[in-house]
Amino acid sequence: MTETAVHPSIQPAHGTPKPPPTGWRRLLAPGWLRAPWMTALFFAIGTGIVVGIRSLAGYDPVWDWVVIVTVAGLTAAPIGFLAGLGAFDYWTKYALGAPTEPEDHSSHGAYSWRDYFRVNTDHKVIGIQYVVTTVFFFLAGGLLAMIFRAELAKPGMQFLDSQTYNGTISVHASLMIFLFVIPAFAGLANYVLPLMIGAPDMAFPRLNALSYWLLPIAGFMMLGSFFWPGGAFGAGWTGYAPLSVVGTDGNVFFNMGVQWAGASSIMTALNFLVTIITMRAPGMTFWRMPLLVWANFSTSLLVVLATPFIAGSQFFVLFDRVMHTNFFNFDEGGYVLGYQHIFWFYSHPAVYIMMLPGFGIASEVISVMSRKPIFGYRLMALSLIAILILGFSVWAHHMFVSGMAPWLRVPMMITTLLIAVPTGIKVFSWLATTWEGRIHLNTPMLWALGFVSMFVIGGLSGIFLGAVPIDIHASDTYFIVAHIHYVLLGGSLFTIFAGFYYWFPKMTGRMYNERLGKIHFWGTFLAFNATFFPMHIIGLQGMPRRVSDYDPQFGNWNLVISISSFVLGASFLIFIYNMIVSWRRGPLAPDNPWRANTIEWQVSSPPPVFNFDQIPQVVGGPYEYGVPGARHAVFNGDEEHAVKPATESERPEH
Repeated sequence: MTETAVHPSIQPAHGTPKPPPTGWRRLLAPGWLRAPWMTALFFAIGTGIVVGIRSLAGYDPVWDWVVIVTVAGLTAAPIGFLAGLGAFDYWTKYALGAPTEPEDHSSHGAYSWRDYFRVNTDHKVIGIQYVVTTVFFFLAGGLLAMIFRAELAKPGMQFLDSQTYNGTISVHASLMIFLFVIPAFAGLANYVLPLMIGAPDMAFPRLNALSYWLLPIAGFMMLGSFFWPGGAFGAGWTGYAPLSVVGTDGNVFFNMGVQWAGASSIMTALNFLVTIITMRAPGMTFWRMPLLVWANFSTSLLVVLATPFIAGSQFFVLFDRVMHTNFFNFDEGGYVLGYQHIFWFYSHPAVYIMMLPGFGIASEVISVMSRKPIFGYRLMALSLIAILILGFSVWAHHMFVSGMAPWLRVPMMITTLLIAVPTGIKVFSWLATTWEGRIHLNTPMLWALGFVSMFVIGGLSGIFLGAVPIDIHASDTYFIVAHIHYVLLGGSLFTIFAGFYYWFPKMTGRMYNERLGKIHFWGTFLAFNATFFPMHIIGLQGMPRRVSDYDPQFGNWNLVISISSFVLGASFLIFIYNMIVSWRRGPLAPDNPWRANTIEWQVSSPPPVFNFDQIPQVVGGPYEYGVPGARHAVFNGDEEHAVKPATESERPEH
């Protein structure tokens, strides 16, 4: 059987799993007993390769622990762990020419909680694995934020030294970006995207499973940098050279962690692209796809095109540190600014990688909860593609004060301001969708509306920073910190929570506690603004960012910010409690609690193992709310009962 998933109507039924091995054979079976010894074996092999090459080449010392940790600990050992879990078993047998085993689907679907702790090929299981893992790293990153905000509550050094502070804030930002925002969107899409397009699974289920297991490796790698002598990497989430080259050896954990997280993103993006292009249900044209599918399609293109650039930048830094090359060593002719060009050529498109899926989630929620069709559906889809294209033309606005060629400034300023047009189209479309709609202010809708308001504030401050003279004044101040948090925390986080609450009944078959959901929203919304809005003020007054101590004149505002940040952190504990208790004891969810039109809500909650008992037939658009008799998809051969959607002139007034 090939890697590509096929419809369950032509697949064998889920077979009876093979009896588990007994005795010493358990150590050879894929799983958590094989993973430890294979991890140790691959670490030993990596160490032997390093020591052998250095000994033959006459390098001194032969035992260079930075090189050994990089090759054996951060490269070979994770491969051994994945091999031990069984992530490569199918491909290894195929490559060795072993007989193809009949597919009994024993690795597909979850029948107990243990199935979430093994290599699973069901996109729904993988989606939940992603979501739970990203929430763990979100809490870890949030705890680090609490630590350095406690340090910044008043002037002077209280709890941390400068290097520990740098490491804490660097790991915080890296976890939030690479281990929470980007993979959280991937997890939600993993669960709902195949359902939305009427597919039984992702195009490459085994690759999908592998892409998930790369993620915790990257996260624990970044957290593990705290235990290396000298402390965690301290060059910030941007890892600017030459600081990342000459700083603590913990930087190699960042270099390799980004590689593992980036490889996961690329695998997932390729899977999404092939799935969307080749596995849509009959009748699902591109202009009938939900906007979340459009958003993940454009995001996946961004990931595939941009992520290799950050991989290259981190490899160059790693080579400078471990192999003593001079890509960014100025004294030896290295081009320091080259790092920033390469890094931001990825990292500004990465801003949209962290935003476009949220645009799709907001579109789904706002349309359903307003009971109205999306205003300007085609323009909304085309604006996603416009952002995809323009996103590659704005990277150098991050470098207006870096000493780059002056002639680059004005073109980059123009493209930076121009990209506000497609994002503005989206904001006005969401507002027009809610206009005179029958709005249901439940928890997902509150998060979606909160996202729109926070994203507008972040977008407006972004227009300020797109102008060269204002950017030169505000660069490296807390104004930048406020801007990025309004865009990424107020933008991405709010839409992630909107998606969590919106699809929670579909994922678990249970309803969450609505009152706790609203308390979570209002606690987060108020504490978020109290935390980050004052940063605009003190930033323009001269408060520098990324410093462990500051002028006493900013002490009062920093105390307010720190207290508000602890309230913000406490609000997330409400979310954790609500999710755990509701998952275990919440009321059973109806199949379609939101009365949505999209296909994932037309099946049971949770869906069947292979999503559909019959192939859905798409007969109309996904947002025809208020149109009498309109259907997005039909099942069981009832196409003849579907009513053709009304034209624009036939739609009732709202």
